[in-house]
Amino acid sequence: MVEKFGLDEEQAFIHTGLFLAWLVNNGLMSCFFSKESGSEIEKLTTRKISPCAIYMNWDGTLIGEMLDKEGFNFSMVYFDFDKGHYIKDYEKTFDVSGEAFFTIKDTWENYDKLKLILDLEFEKWRK
Repeated sequence: MVEKFGLDEEQAFIHTGLFLAWLVNNGLMSCFFSKESGSEIEKLTTRKISPCAIYMNWDGTLIGEMLDKEGFNFSMVYFDFDKGHYIKDYEKTFDVSGEAFFTIKDTWENYDKLKLILDLEFEKWRK
């Protein structure tokens, strides 16, 4: 998909990678995932690797078994590409649409922008 826009393949990982980084930073991962990714999680939470590094290392995989119950339930509602609000919030946060959607960089600055929205949406969902 991103190649047709002349972008690096890694750009396809960013929108989900930033979400996964938020899940990790909020302790919403399963015991299995935490055990398998322990050293990477520590590097992520101390910002020694980029926000999307774990997602890329898992070959762009985000499945239910990686999340704890709360993380799974929130993701099923909010991250659902058809019914959830994540994509709309992502586009609004970065003021992108169409092919520009894939131009967002894997940086902690961009993570921090999106984190504000994710924190709010998570709190709304919890109520």
